[in-house]
Amino acid sequence: MSNARPLPEPNLDHARPAVMRRMLAADLARIVRQISGDRPMSRARAAMMVLLPAMQCAAFHRVAHLLHLRGWRRSAAAVAGLSTRLTGASFHPGSRIGPGLFVPHPARIGFCGTAGRDLVILPAVVVAPARPVLAADPFPADAPRLGDGVVVGAHSLVLGAVTVGDGAMVGVGVATLRDIPAGTVSVQRLRQTSVPTREPDPVVAEDITIAQASGPARDRSAA
Repeated sequence: MSNARPLPEPNLDHARPAVMRRMLAADLARIVRQISGDRPMSRARAAMMVLLPAMQCAAFHRVAHLLHLRGWRRSAAAVAGLSTRLTGASFHPGSRIGPGLFVPHPARIGFCGTAGRDLVILPAVVVAPARPVLAADPFPADAPRLGDGVVVGAHSLVLGAVTVGDGAMVGVGVATLRDIPAGTVSVQRLRQTSVPTREPDPVVAEDITIAQASGPARDRSAA
């Protein structure tokens, strides 16, 4: 929304199947790296990472994006809808995302924007333009733009023509309509509301005082 310099897009032709395979290989390598912690892993265990929801989400989006760029928007929307049903993440087929996509828990995610390399999206996130867009619609011009190495925290919202710089992090529960500079962390400002205590009714307070005062007297008379 500000006059920030637009982020450079990857110099790759995403409409080529060879590029899609390179993207998927980079996504799988990122998932293996995140789970193993750069520790050695056998090929059999690395191959099992393909079955993870994070890899399925990335594969569905790469295929849908390829179909969208080739003009097969209905087919792309069908693949995106299948991804939503199976993984819980809804990516617009026109969203251009660089290699290394990592969605550890693809649940209740809505993404319609562009992003660079090594994007991390956590659960319950919405990154979208100001107006609703269907999967079969053309990609909107006012979609958010995310740089390289961006982390979008859980339960956060990035709405409108927002630019998120390289290495920035959108904190948990943050709703932003403004640009986020590179290398910064956007956090939610906590607000505490103090409610004044209600004073007791004078009549009720007097009755309670009389009852407390007459209690010992009744006890002595009974004795």
